[in-house]
Amino acid sequence: MDNVKENGGVPVDGEQSAQDSAQPEGSCSEENQVNSEHTMNGDNVDAGGQGSIPGPRPVTNVARMPVQAEGFRYSGSHKCRGHCVIFNHRYFDRATGLGERNGTDRDRDQAKQLFLQLQFNVTVYDNLTVARIKEVLQDLAFGTDHTDCDMLVVIYMSHGEHDVLWGSDASFKPDDLFEVFQADQCKSLAGKPKIFFIQACRGEGLDSGVTLAHSRPSDEIDSGVIAYKIPTTADFLICWSTVSGHYSWRNTTNGSWFIQSLVHVLSKEATHEDLLSMMTSVNRHMVLNFESNTPSQQHMHGKKQSASIVSTLMRKVFLSPKY
Repeated sequence: MDNVKENGGVPVDGEQSAQDSAQPEGSCSEENQVNSEHTMNGDNVDAGGQGSIPGPRPVTNVARMPVQAEGFRYSGSHKCRGHCVIFNHRYFDRATGLGERNGTDRDRDQAKQLFLQLQFNVTVYDNLTVARIKEVLQDLAFGTDHTDCDMLVVIYMSHGEHDVLWGSDASFKPDDLFEVFQADQCKSLAGKPKIFFIQACRGEGLDSGVTLAHSRPSDEIDSGVIAYKIPTTADFLICWSTVSGHYSWRNTTNGSWFIQSLVHVLSKEATHEDLLSMMTSVNRHMVLNFESNTPSQQHMHGKKQSASIVSTLMRKVFLSPKY
């Protein structure tokens, strides 16, 4: 079994040391700028000392409140768990110079089975062009009604580089995955979790790790709050397979370290643990159970990988059975 990096599919000899087409499915009142570091209420901004005094203004961006303001967990009482869309890229146009991502179909199939078990409506797309990816995202954000859904999950698996992801024919910015689902864009997902799992390289860095040793032996509900405002960027959980600037490892037989770990942990813990806590366990499982084994290429041998979890969640996400 070969380990490969997700920057271009370059195969590396050795074993890891651990374990096609779609399938269904207003205006604001004038702001008075002040040339002071502080606004009238004492808040300040990191913007060259320019602040503004918000005055009364009509509310133009309004979406339905899915959970009370002080609720500590997102609502799981909607009719449906939600949509899970999997973008899987194995083959790439010759002009890209990118190699085949062997093992990714195993990731796709395991992820599909996991999220079906978690009661999502799963749709799989294989080897899409960038234009088609954006069409799917636009339809998911603006052509799909998520009113009866708890949340959204998007899984993206492909080659990547620093601040770049690849479709089958070209690259695009990762922000294109997220922006259309912001609260002011996709109103039926406002106040609901938008969860992304991204299996891709984010640079060419390698992590040799550090050995740690002992120093010595031894439901939608009525709320008292009529309305409350949230940032358009709230309620996102973006789980990268690796940290910025680093390679992401994939076994050509068993699939990527990250997706293997994700499936392993969520399969065991989703009935009783919240998602952000589970992602900590996913990272721990990957860190402790995977290491590159490429003795014929010493510069690639004995390398480790850590996931990067970026959260703007304001509540806990639970995936316990709905019925």
